[in-house]
Amino acid sequence: MKKIALCITGAMLALSLAACSPTQKESDPAQAAMETSTGGASDKVPDPTAEVLEMVSVYVPTEERTGLRQVMDGVASLDAESLVEKLVEYGALPEGCQVLSYETSGETENSAAGPGESSSVTAAESAVLDLSSVPSGDSIDNQLITAAIGNTITENLNVRTLTIKENGSVFAENVKFQNEYETLITE
Repeated sequence: MKKIALCITGAMLALSLAACSPTQKESDPAQAAMETSTGGASDKVPDPTAEVLEMVSVYVPTEERTGLRQVMDGVASLDAESLVEKLVEYGALPEGCQVLSYETSGETENSAAGPGESSSVTAAESAVLDLSSVPSGDSIDNQLITAAIGNTITENLNVRTLTIKENGSVFAENVKFQNEYETLITE
């Protein structure tokens, strides 16, 4: 009798342990591949051969022609040529537009340093940007192109005022960063 009771108790113990053990699920091969390719430590290691890019703000006219929109992008080197290339890429400047010259004059301490920005950052008082071509259009187009070039150059290259030239002829003078760039045209 004791043997039967021990056998029944052993069988119940074996069944209860089997019920608590994990079971193998049938899984989708695509799901299994996705689980193994994401979230691992090897996925978080940056590519050592990837090019290091500087983040820049590029300003381009909106489709409605009422203001500008800001686009964040990366450039290999932070200079006037790469910023003009981005303006061409986003359609603010015509294809083939090039920087003929870029000169800055005067430096001042950046008195409006924000969080994370050193107060010893200097800004150029003025700069002259000579481009090979600037799109011509009505006064609204000219205002938008001037603001797009002005905001892109002044913000990224720390310039207070900008003079934009086209093949040596002045296109716009005393261009400053416009904070209300989203609604420049209210007509």
